[in-house]
Amino acid sequence: MIREEFHKFLNILKMSYAEQVFGAEEIARQIKNGMVPQPNGDFVKTEEIRPKSPQIINHNLTNANQWYELKIPINVVTWQIRCREDYDILYSYSPTHTTFFTLKGGEVLSADTAPKDIEQSEFGSVFVMCETAGAIIELEFWQR
Repeated sequence: MIREEFHKFLNILKMSYAEQVFGAEEIARQIKNGMVPQPNGDFVKTEEIRPKSPQIINHNLTNANQWYELKIPINVVTWQIRCREDYDILYSYSPTHTTFFTLKGGEVLSADTAPKDIEQSEFGSVFVMCETAGAIIELEFWQR
């Protein structure tokens, strides 16, 4: 008896909040109707959780060999950075620039391709530098 209760308790812990409140049948019905369960137990229409169209901010790196800060806006689902010309740029997530990386001309740095060992959210910014004055860096981001 105790063992059965314990396993029942473990199964409840494994269930999401939505499953505990609504049950699996209700969740299946909501998903079929285009709704997605959220961690807080609410259901949201699928199109509401998709990112809207991207916004683009161009940053002119006026001076060569000078670090510039690109602030990642809040509530961003994903982002990407690229140099609009074919210049290599250096980038860092640290304001001290102790660790930096090279983004080759034509490549794109994104939230998905960024080095995983760096805590990107710690600063909310990416710092960039180019050896060529006047390089234009494009920050493209999607917000909810």
